[in-house]
Amino acid sequence: MQVNIKTGSSTQSKSRTKIAEDASHIAQIGTKKGSKKSAAKGRQRAAKKTVKAIISGTQRHNLISEAAYLKAEQRGFEGDVAIRDWLEAEAYIDSMYQIED
Repeated sequence: MQVNIKTGSSTQSKSRTKIAEDASHIAQIGTKKGSKKSAAKGRQRAAKKTVKAIISGTQRHNLISEAAYLKAEQRGFEGDVAIRDWLEAEAYIDSMYQIED
């Protein structure tokens, strides 16, 4: 899967591997000491970016579900926090990508 990244007048592609790395990063949010601070810093950095990859709604959903699954897998699927996993993954994906209309 390739997504387009608009950078001024040019367009670049972002590979599925890089997108998977982004999703993998989400799995680490909320798992380290001081995670609220690090998550907030990550959101601030993401908000400062002016260039976002453009993805479809289907790609967005797939990335969110993959990231939420990775978060659950990392903690051994313990606890009843699937909604929190989904919302954190959704927030991160939305900060990194622009949805194609």
